[in-house]
Amino acid sequence: MKHNQDNPLPEGQFYHDQIIGLQVRTTRDEHIGEITDILTGKSNDNYIVKGATGEILIPAIEDVVQSIDLEQGIVIIEPMEGLLELNKKKPPKLSGGTG
Repeated sequence: MKHNQDNPLPEGQFYHDQIIGLQVRTTRDEHIGEITDILTGKSNDNYIVKGATGEILIPAIEDVVQSIDLEQGIVIIEPMEGLLELNKKKPPKLSGGTG
């Protein structure tokens, strides 16, 4: 999607291609991973964040996303209790025998 400088987005809103690729850290400076995609929902978007423990869905809501710094390439989040554990996407189980 092209950015239209004649009609910029309101402050605090971003184009998806501006968000994808940003690094996600918590307010406690814990590295979560990189935003690889965005799921658009009716009430809010969800960032798909790929990190060392797999993929995590982060809701793009004001209570969670504290700041987005395009120049630094960082999104700062304050995860709600259990958010990081609940939203981990589990890798598919591999089928196969032992021999």
